[in-house]
Amino acid sequence: DGRRVLLKDNGKWQYVVATDKGQAEGKAKQEGEAVLTLERKIERGNNCRFVLRLVNNLPYEIRSLVPYYVAYRADGVAYDTVSSGSSFAAMKPGDKLVRDVDFTGIACRDIVRVQVVGGDRCDMGDLDKFNATEGQCLARVRVVASDLVRFEK
Repeated sequence: DGRRVLLKDNGKWQYVVATDKGQAEGKAKQEGEAVLTLERKIERGNNCRFVLRLVNNLPYEIRSLVPYYVAYRADGVAYDTVSSGSSFAAMKPGDKLVRDVDFTGIACRDIVRVQVVGGDRCDMGDLDKFNATEGQCLARVRVVASDLVRFEK
């Protein structure tokens, strides 16, 4: 639900309490997030297609975002890194876009994890390809866990 937690060495955790609760809540509401969901996987012989949906819950337009996706086998080895044929672009607040990514030469049943990476040349809000540093673009995107395959940043 967006609240911060402190993880301790012994495996226990606790909520982090903001010093100015009203200010912390206001900032979280103002900034928002984009939400990336893996909706379907489609077997295509010895290839696998994943269908992804991005919802822009940010208070500004996502002018361009091109994340990459890494497919992993069960042994933990990365098989391939791909991007969609089209970027997530021209997304005003509240917009939703669907994109497909194809992994060639590997069946869906052999993919146990898909990791979202890259996207560092985004153009959204105060970030663009000239000032975005590594990880800042994807920091504004929440990747939703999937029942289809382990899906994470």
